[in-house]
Amino acid sequence: MGSVYVVEQLSTGAQRALKVMAPELAMDATTRERFVREARVGAQIDSDHVVEVVTAGVDEASGAPYLVMELLRGEELADLVARVGPLPLGDVATIMDQIGHGLEKAHAKGIVHRDLKPENVFLALSRRRDAPFTVKILDFGIAKLVADQQQQQRGTQALGTPLYMPPEQTENAGRITPASDVWALGLIVFYLLVGREFWRGASGTLPMLLREIVVDPIPFASQRAAELGQAGVLPPGFDAWFAQCVHRDIEARFPEAGAAMRAFAELVPPGAPAGAIARALPGGDTGRMPTGSDATVLAPVTGAPPVPATLGATPGPVHTPTATPAAPRKNPVLFIGIGAVALAAVAGAVLLTRGGGGAPAASAPTTISTASAAVAIPSASAAATAAAAPCPEGMVLIRGGPMFMGEKGLPNALPAHRVTVSPYCFDIYEVTVEAYEACASAGNCLKAPQDVDFPGMKKGQREKFRELCNARRPGKEKHPINCVDWGMADNFCRAPGGRLKDGGGRLPTEAEWEFAARGSSQRTYPWGDEPPDATRLNACGTECATWMGAHLEATGTMYDGDDGYPATAPVGKFPAGKSADGVFDMAGNVMEWTGDWYGPYSADPAVDPKGPAEGKERVARGGAYNGDFPDWPKPAFRWKTLPTAYNHAIGFRCAAAVKK
Repeated sequence: MGSVYVVEQLSTGAQRALKVMAPELAMDATTRERFVREARVGAQIDSDHVVEVVTAGVDEASGAPYLVMELLRGEELADLVARVGPLPLGDVATIMDQIGHGLEKAHAKGIVHRDLKPENVFLALSRRRDAPFTVKILDFGIAKLVADQQQQQRGTQALGTPLYMPPEQTENAGRITPASDVWALGLIVFYLLVGREFWRGASGTLPMLLREIVVDPIPFASQRAAELGQAGVLPPGFDAWFAQCVHRDIEARFPEAGAAMRAFAELVPPGAPAGAIARALPGGDTGRMPTGSDATVLAPVTGAPPVPATLGATPGPVHTPTATPAAPRKNPVLFIGIGAVALAAVAGAVLLTRGGGGAPAASAPTTISTASAAVAIPSASAAATAAAAPCPEGMVLIRGGPMFMGEKGLPNALPAHRVTVSPYCFDIYEVTVEAYEACASAGNCLKAPQDVDFPGMKKGQREKFRELCNARRPGKEKHPINCVDWGMADNFCRAPGGRLKDGGGRLPTEAEWEFAARGSSQRTYPWGDEPPDATRLNACGTECATWMGAHLEATGTMYDGDDGYPATAPVGKFPAGKSADGVFDMAGNVMEWTGDWYGPYSADPAVDPKGPAEGKERVARGGAYNGDFPDWPKPAFRWKTLPTAYNHAIGFRCAAAVKK
């Protein structure tokens, strides 16, 4: 955007940081306004944790827009992590508390930063005796005032740093809200605790990175930390918190920074390790935090043009520092916007589908503008139907791999044995009433009953349980279909006009179902190792116990709390409980038929096992809304019942082969 100097304010003798826009950009009126907007936006935010802008304007003599800002001495967050490595949880909590304060104040004003990243967070040496540093948020210059209706009507350019940019910010007219900053906050916290960027594409190409952001399933934070050699550094509960920050559906995120930071603070136990930053300050025992003009937040740019001799209301010489520019980082951050990297059209360009549970985007292509190019990017709905997509719409690619199938402590899931699963496509959501009834109306599926019939029913239960069958019940269209037997489920997956237009789907094998739920990392539950609660799944909480007590008999609960649904819930209502591949409701809601006959496990390793060739009972997986035992939603837990049974707590989802 321009050049930055350390200058002296002649009226006071104080040193300041001076930003002067690059001459080639100053010619553009839109760019000039964005530059000066930084001053106006910052002035509206009442927080010590936002960098102060002293004055701003356009120099009459040179026509150069400029900002004069407080001069901060200390270190960028990115440089600190590069110097000392991952930070202890207590230090991260302190940093994020201060960032949260600044952002909460901004969000309350309707101001969204849109370019949060470690380079835009600065640890300034504190002027207070009781605090070693003060966190400052920098560069609100591309913030969007979401309350500005005129701006909203015009739309907005896709601006931001891809490593920390949410999916909606890749769209030319994407809806930007405070939740857009929450996405970046989650990634920043991961970076501080792990010492590495979350996205693998950080060291690759821009198309690789964008595919991770908007297409590929987003893994658990703990899984990615382990891949980066930092297993065990994240606190309990972090996976769920991170998933609620970095969720492709903006409505599923924390609504603003304050809510996200308060939730993060709950993960930090009293006495959490801290002090690494204090020791890195001058006088510490792990090195020295740079001070002086060589460590200002705004170092001079290589080849910067001379600053005008007079600038603003006070004429006189402006002194430039003698410091050398900071060395570039090994992994420079790509920036989308004015003067940014142009997205070149290349063969086999990434399809920006929003897999993993994100809400579908509009059908029109998105355009990202740069100074020299405007490149159309396929939208989610257009890309989802592209011939190159490996899976049908509504399915996600499960890449497969090795897994130990089964689990110690689950008697019917022993012995745990090594299996290898080949890639396959898997439904993101359980099959809904709406989808099943469309198949039945077309004559391709049997009509689902509004009745139950399964072994072990007690007297009087049938009349009550049939009320819980969803077929043809008003308001249940988006709920999972239930009360269907195994043959009905198998037919829906295979029949033309069922799950797939031309047929060819199937029920997943037990191994495929378990792999989709827990992957190679042997997660205890689809979301991780944290115990079930009312935010992660629809199971038997207080709402279920109340219904059972009023209609049948008293029952226990799986967890304290009300999950909001005494029976089934609409599919996809529990994003905190989704799997690493972005599959929803793998625990709770309804159990799901698999394609396998029930039989004992063999200890022998196997590739793509399919269970016995014949049997008496079929296997269902995943627990249900009426489950009050915490073992039931475990991916390894097996439920067996007659294939002719139709049960209010059993539904299904489908699998399919990967397109070749």
